[in-house]
Amino acid sequence: MKRGDIIRYVDMTIAEGFSIQRGMNFNIANKEYGIILMSVRPNAPYADRFEDNGTTIIYEGHDVQKNFAPNGADPKTIDQPMTIPSGSLCENGKFFTAAKEYQAGKPVKLIKVYEKINSGIWVYNGFFRLTDSWIEASNGRNVFKFRLEMIDDDISAAGTETVPTE
Repeated sequence: MKRGDIIRYVDMTIAEGFSIQRGMNFNIANKEYGIILMSVRPNAPYADRFEDNGTTIIYEGHDVQKNFAPNGADPKTIDQPMTIPSGSLCENGKFFTAAKEYQAGKPVKLIKVYEKINSGIWVYNGFFRLTDSWIEASNGRNVFKFRLEMIDDDISAAGTETVPTE
């Protein structure tokens, strides 16, 4: 698979070896990278965007799960969480921590990005480095933002993929 390839959802699940149900996937068995599913379509659920002629992604974190929302509140009205009720980091927290660790000198977390362009249709955007994270106010609540910077190499060799290092 090459950057810019248009694929079906089923092709993406075959390439990754599992059915991707969440937009943020940090620790994936047998993978040296995380995966995000993004969308910049009108009415997308999150405010993802491209910058720097498409070489940088600003990715919005995910809302609290409905079953964890207090008193059945709308997740879009609640601050995005860092942890689940047990206190363990949720995907927002894992991505946030990895970006802060990178800024403190630890190895960068690589993220493979797929962008939804239509129902069941995706584009493979390649590998990005997770380089920054922050929390910002948006519509009366706090949301996570993540900065991902494109890796120059176009990694293809399906099935024998090697993940680049910095």
